[in-house]
Amino acid sequence: MTDQAHKATSLTEPASPTSANAPEPQRPDGARTGMAFGRHWIQRYATLVGFAIMVAAFWIAEPAVFGTLDNMRSILELAAPILILAAGLTVVLSNGEFDLSFPGLIGLSAVVGVQLMSDHGANAAVAIVGALAVGLAGGLVAGFLVSLQRASSFIVTLALQTVFTGIALGLSGGGSTIADVTEGYISVTFNRVLGVPLPIVYAAVIVLAAFVLMRFTVFGRQTLAIGSNPGAARLAGIRVGQTRMWGFVVMGLCAGIAAVILSSQTGQFSPDLAGGLFIPPFVAAFFGISVLAAGRFNVFGTTVGALFVATLQTGLTIVGADSYLANIVIGAVLIVILFVAAQSRTQA
Repeated sequence: MTDQAHKATSLTEPASPTSANAPEPQRPDGARTGMAFGRHWIQRYATLVGFAIMVAAFWIAEPAVFGTLDNMRSILELAAPILILAAGLTVVLSNGEFDLSFPGLIGLSAVVGVQLMSDHGANAAVAIVGALAVGLAGGLVAGFLVSLQRASSFIVTLALQTVFTGIALGLSGGGSTIADVTEGYISVTFNRVLGVPLPIVYAAVIVLAAFVLMRFTVFGRQTLAIGSNPGAARLAGIRVGQTRMWGFVVMGLCAGIAAVILSSQTGQFSPDLAGGLFIPPFVAAFFGISVLAAGRFNVFGTTVGALFVATLQTGLTIVGADSYLANIVIGAVLIVILFVAAQSRTQA
């Protein structure tokens, strides 16, 4: 065979399978499609399926208690303050910021509202306005320091948490319980509408307002744009600092509302009023990222997350789990949800 014929033959013949440069065998298109569908299904529905399995497990363990209508109502009431705080936190997190100050702000708002009644004879309406005003002011301070002064939200809000808690303890005489509230203030959460406890109604209204705010307003669209890419948002003419500041104000208002609900339900101010309400709103908000593979903070997912947390807490109590075990479980759940949320954001 001539050299030219040998070259032509070498160009037309397929490469030897044992060649070092031979490509690896590929899976059939059907197998790749099936694997991709499986991954997509897991990412989209894993958290909801996990929620359903948890409900089923508690229901089977204690069917006479967990499966009752009264227990369902108790879960929703427990979820109400968590959901209100998580809705505000969703706005802040969507801006790419953190807020760790809200437990202290809840205490400060509550002590101001209760003291207006106990020390100054104010009625329930004045006390509620005072508590909400403190919440708004606290959110404004946090937003100003973080957004306009370009300070770290993690450090600033952690410091403000300590400041707010210290002021609340000072106003209450070193952390004393204040229980002199009016009947009108207690009725804010005691009454019902069509058989539905008022805290559930308040939470539903807040969730609806947050959904409309984030989905259908300029502020909501700018917030999502900032959370996605602050630099691009700034180049697009969005006032990043101002938008982030108003996000903290929304969070402050939610903290004030939660303060009114909690102090009305207990009929008093106590130093541990916001005890146990630091981690659950974060669990709810980050849970929302993985719901239906959203890949970003969203109000619907946060709502599901708050119900998940309340159901978990109630179920553990019903089966007789110790309080320390509940804290361990919720903390572990947060770690898992953070991992799942990170995967969802990567795939989004």
